[in-house]
Amino acid sequence: MEELLSKNSPMVENLIQAIKDVRKVDDSKHFDLACDLFDLAQEQGNEDLKNYASCTLGDACCQNRDFSQALYYLSAGVQGLEKTDEYQLTCRCYNELGIIFRSQSHFITSEEYYINSIELARANRLYADEAIACSNFASLCYEMDAMNQALEYHYRAIECCNFLEDDKLKCELMLGDFAFILKIYVQLGQGKRATEVFLEMERLLERYPELEDLFDIILARYFYYKYRNDEVNAEVMKLKCLEAFYACEEYIIYFDETTDLIRLLAEAKEYKELENMFNQIDKVCVDTDIISLRLFMEKYRVQMYEALGDEKRLMTSLRDYYRLSEKKTEDNKRSFIATLNLRSELAQQRTKNLFLLAAAETDPLTGIANRFKMNAVIDELFEMANSEGKSLAVEMMDVDGFKQVNDNYGHSKGDELLVAMGKVLKEITNDKIFVARYGGDEFVIYYYDMTDEEIIEVARYLNDSMTKVGADLGLIGFSVSQGIVNHVPRPLNRAWDYLNAADLTLYYVKNNGKANVRLVHKANELETEEWNKVF
Repeated sequence: MEELLSKNSPMVENLIQAIKDVRKVDDSKHFDLACDLFDLAQEQGNEDLKNYASCTLGDACCQNRDFSQALYYLSAGVQGLEKTDEYQLTCRCYNELGIIFRSQSHFITSEEYYINSIELARANRLYADEAIACSNFASLCYEMDAMNQALEYHYRAIECCNFLEDDKLKCELMLGDFAFILKIYVQLGQGKRATEVFLEMERLLERYPELEDLFDIILARYFYYKYRNDEVNAEVMKLKCLEAFYACEEYIIYFDETTDLIRLLAEAKEYKELENMFNQIDKVCVDTDIISLRLFMEKYRVQMYEALGDEKRLMTSLRDYYRLSEKKTEDNKRSFIATLNLRSELAQQRTKNLFLLAAAETDPLTGIANRFKMNAVIDELFEMANSEGKSLAVEMMDVDGFKQVNDNYGHSKGDELLVAMGKVLKEITNDKIFVARYGGDEFVIYYYDMTDEEIIEVARYLNDSMTKVGADLGLIGFSVSQGIVNHVPRPLNRAWDYLNAADLTLYYVKNNGKANVRLVHKANELETEEWNKVF
């Protein structure tokens, strides 16, 4: 078979370098190249390349502000990517997932991804990535009114920036953190510290004055001048903030600045300007965009119309607030189900890939996996079931009186029987069922994430099919026995525990009438639980 492409393939290396060259330079080109890499990986790549390409495409979707697609591709690839040494891309994916889940108000999930990004970046001395993740997590803390934690992580971000060699990048990142810290100290009423931070921010701006018109910098100055009762400068900064707001096309990036500006204008009762801002958000954002921002806006609309005594528009805003709240609930449910489904799809794909790989090493007589490959598969399945809390079942099945078949009909008939049994077992193989020849007339079947009832239904099919096989070959009284153990891995379990328990269950069946099946959840049930025979 032709060797699969990896990240080290010359064609792939050139494409990856081209993607790096255009990232944050040409978003459209970045997306096109990421799509090319993704398509190439799906057609010819190994699993590591597929995960890398999926995350690269997710990153490109983020840069192009397509966050729904970004969520899909990042989620699909990051679990595999995190097992490789692609630390920087993994950090970036964690951080972007944190941003997306925060915009959807999944704050706990967002926190987990941010922390993952921070810890991975720190462990690998990726100072810029750690600084960015710390800043974003601090912003989440700020939204949750956890001001002390917000300060802690903004200062951690500044600490990381001190290790950066690119002076402009260092200053740009530090300015963003100082701007946030300044706002927090103002809101906490800590004037002395606010002034210290303000002066530090101004010193950095002297080195790079082109950065002073960034939205977060202007807003921090507005906070500070209002706090110091400097009405002239506060008015100048307010107008600059509004200019930055109306020039903004993506409010997910400037969520904190937008909500802070709305609060300040609401406190000042500048309702006319607020109405203009709300109309702008309505114009730029559709209902599916940034539900948390639209809910925030409607809350302040309600307050404004109450203050103005405008009953008609108040009722309209209340209805919109209720509608958006319901939509947020539905979106959260949909997102929850989609994430569950994605996890299930990924698990099925992993089992499918594992089974396909195992099929490469087959038993020459029956055409199903051999014992050597079976051992590797059960270890992998056990780890998956253990980590994901899924049930894993192992069945041992053999022929009742196989020696008599060979003695009475000859070894060629015995081989013919095993070949026919192998064909039946191949038919039941799918994303959740794997079969292997254990040796002689013994076969092993693995059932991943299936209920007792589903497994027994398969066992019924096998019993009926094997009976037909015997009849077709002219074997009088032919039958098989099946022993199955099914449960979620328990503490201290090992993969071989399953085989041992399944083997004990098989011999219980053979010693108690044969030609039947028994399913247990642990070996001691053989003696403590009543057996209601299936056939």
